[in-house]
Amino acid sequence: MKVAVLGAMEEEVELLKSSLEDLSSFSGAGMEVFEGRRNGIEAACARSGMGLVAAAAATQFLIDSVAPDFLIFSGIAGALRDGCGIGEVIVGEKVRFLDADMELICQDNPHLSEFSSDPRLVKTALKALEELKIPHAAGILASSNRFIGSAEAKEKARIDSGADGAEMEGGAFLQICAKNGLPALVLRTVSDGSSMEYSSFHHFDTSSYSRQSNRVVLKMLEILSPAKVGGRL
Repeated sequence: MKVAVLGAMEEEVELLKSSLEDLSSFSGAGMEVFEGRRNGIEAACARSGMGLVAAAAATQFLIDSVAPDFLIFSGIAGALRDGCGIGEVIVGEKVRFLDADMELICQDNPHLSEFSSDPRLVKTALKALEELKIPHAAGILASSNRFIGSAEAKEKARIDSGADGAEMEGGAFLQICAKNGLPALVLRTVSDGSSMEYSSFHHFDTSSYSRQSNRVVLKMLEILSPAKVGGRL
């Protein structure tokens, strides 16, 4: 079994990278990919860079270069609904694009107007979160190339998408995984509340929230260990 894990920023993959055994690396598509093993599972991880185009390019490169059985995008998100607390993990059952004409986009493979995480991976993530005793919810994420930085913009995004949280890569990541017929999951820890202004975001450390998402990924690999599930997802 092989997994590929992406994060937009270095801190979103650092814990996983440092936890891999027999670590090696290679470069391509403008990024460095780290490979190793964890709980008997082969794992590759890389920083994609921010935004939908960077996420799409990195996802396809990982699929082509390491041939994973499944993929995870791990990182942070901003809350869109008031009840979504900082530190809560959103398991992205569905991811929707903001500012995209999905009637046109869905005319081509994979012919979808929204994208879904794999139900088995969602179930595994929820089990991991319960074991870690981390506040969480399975919900909807909205993807945009723009940081949604004001309370007014967040409220509009929530109304337009029906999403619980906003981020900048998950929709493109799931779209490319769906094009390739591969199971995938988007996992986000809330780092800023629904009323937080963009100017405030620059003045606090997001690493603890990124680390929490990585903790969930590591627990998922423990649950999916071949010793426990016979090497199958």
